[in-house]
Amino acid sequence: MVANSERNGISSEQSIQNGTVPPRNYEAELHLVRHKLEAFHSNLLHEVQQRMSDIVNDLEKDLRQHELQIREFQSPITTINSSNPIVSFHENNKDSYEERYSDRRRKEANQNSDMSKEGQQKSHKQFLKKNPEKVFQCRESYLTTLMQVGHIRTIYNIFIVGFVFYLMQNVLLEYLTSGRITLGAGIFQTGFANIHYALGVWLILNAYTCSVYYALKIWSNVRSKLHQQEKLRTIWSYLWLMGYILGVVMCLYLPAKFCFKLDIKYASAAALLMETLRLVMKQHAFVRTICGRAMQGKLKSDDTADNSPTMPPFSKYLYYLFVPTFLYRDNYPRTSCIRWGFVAARFVECVAHVFLFACLMENHLKPGLENFGKMQLNASLLVRTVFQLQMTSMLMLLSGFYFLLHSWSNLTAELLRFGDRMFYRDWWTSGDIFEYFRKWNILVGDWLYEYIFKDCYLYVFKGSTAACGMAVFVISAIAHE
Repeated sequence: MVANSERNGISSEQSIQNGTVPPRNYEAELHLVRHKLEAFHSNLLHEVQQRMSDIVNDLEKDLRQHELQIREFQSPITTINSSNPIVSFHENNKDSYEERYSDRRRKEANQNSDMSKEGQQKSHKQFLKKNPEKVFQCRESYLTTLMQVGHIRTIYNIFIVGFVFYLMQNVLLEYLTSGRITLGAGIFQTGFANIHYALGVWLILNAYTCSVYYALKIWSNVRSKLHQQEKLRTIWSYLWLMGYILGVVMCLYLPAKFCFKLDIKYASAAALLMETLRLVMKQHAFVRTICGRAMQGKLKSDDTADNSPTMPPFSKYLYYLFVPTFLYRDNYPRTSCIRWGFVAARFVECVAHVFLFACLMENHLKPGLENFGKMQLNASLLVRTVFQLQMTSMLMLLSGFYFLLHSWSNLTAELLRFGDRMFYRDWWTSGDIFEYFRKWNILVGDWLYEYIFKDCYLYVFKGSTAACGMAVFVISAIAHE
């Protein structure tokens, strides 16, 4: 056997020398091994990062739930005097964004209006330092966090049972009285009549909103080329400013005119007008932010340098148009994944609220209004009608809050992996009407403060908080009307 092996070895060496067996390509083999090792390293690193992200998210959820369970039975006095367990997850410190704003209003109302220019600049810098821009962070909504407490979850389940019984009552009454089941179909037919016109106007509005990005890009590029010609630069900016104001006015006027001209009914018209306001507010926030960058800090009174690019990519602007916030940032905190179970739950809530609105309008609002004025008015009829409409309207107001600011906003945020879910605060614990309005709608409140109050304070009314507050109130009232 040894002789045979030696003979085979000698024959293989002779065959290699004769060229019958090609030599091995060690470089190709090393390249293949290196490629496999790099792929293994990349996959392993991705899996480790994913696993660590899941562990961190689970740990944050457990800590949040643990703190809620510890402090959920605190007395009201202790809760007021100590730190709020829910607020600790939604604010960086006790002096919240809105509380600092109210404190500044009280303190600066007594300042002398005829201060010097240096005093004004110093006051503006102090104002910006004490009232910084909002910092986005990954956090859940109040009700989402409260639902982790078993007692609050029980109350939520009670509301679900009540809603199911209410629908069953409507179904049985409709079937026994008319022999058919509509579930508010009449309201859908009349309220969403000519909805295709509303969709057409909505598409035109979105196309115009997207064109604002490219118009602003043209303005910024040409303005940067006119840096040595100050007069032409100023004329160029004022021309675009007038064009922007005209565009905003037309965006607000034309959809309202089309609602009357095309006979768009109330449900479709309400959705279209709300979308119009949303897009106009988004446009202004983006234009205000980019113009501040393009003017190289001339519209900023702080000493912090803005290292962000003047014009972000269009993808960032498009993402901003659909995320549930009115404050523009180049980057927002993002969640690691989409919780499809959470998405399904919020979608079911949205559908349920649509049917609830239809049933309330058909069974309670419509009967109280369609015959009002046709019958002889007396005290009994007046009291019964007023209180019936009042209770129904209050229920629709609360349901509208839950539908828009919780279910719909959380649904879009989860689909877009938008991390900051602070759409509202605990307005149900408010002690006065001003605190209630600050907590009711954080989305609109942040926009009014960032782009109306601060700009009026710094550049229009020069430190007059009373005038700035009145401007915010008037603009908010006009938009609501």
